[in-house]
Amino acid sequence: MDFFNKLGKKTTEAYQTAKEKTTKLSEELKLKGKISDCKEKIDNEYKAIGKIVYEKMKAGEDASKEEITPKCEEIERLKENIEKAEVELLALKNIKKCSDCGTELDLNADFCSRCGAKQPKNTELTVTVTAEPAPEAKDVEAEKVETVPEVIELSSVPEESSENHEENMSDNDEDNSTENNEEPKNE
Repeated sequence: MDFFNKLGKKTTEAYQTAKEKTTKLSEELKLKGKISDCKEKIDNEYKAIGKIVYEKMKAGEDASKEEITPKCEEIERLKENIEKAEVELLALKNIKKCSDCGTELDLNADFCSRCGAKQPKNTELTVTVTAEPAPEAKDVEAEKVETVPEVIELSSVPEESSENHEENMSDNDEDNSTENNEEPKNE
């Protein structure tokens, strides 16, 4: 019975580890997607500014500051969002960037492995993952809950049976030793 308890405990621990890694990977992908979307929006804003300037120049006019300023402010806002997402991504990966060259380093690194620059002491940065698990993860979770009781029910053996099982095993050992032309061991 102890074997099954240990097996259940190990299975639960493995499931929790996999769940944590999946959640972390999901959050990482979400942040990368956010960064990618912001970069795409920045490119679109640059194109819009270019189009405004081109059309004004073609018409022999100067592009007004009122038309371009909101687009420039949007670009700055998107760049700030990218910077925040990158900081969250680094924290999620437990790494930091070199203050001089930007190389990714271990959080505890005192010097950059690329340029040798001394790194500032770590400041605690906490990232809280508040994302809901993906729908696929919820399905897997439900499957686990359904299958665990079945395994326990199938594997539970009455105590009397385990004693009989041990007697049968010792009988089988004696039978096996006579089959191998060896004399049975008497204890």
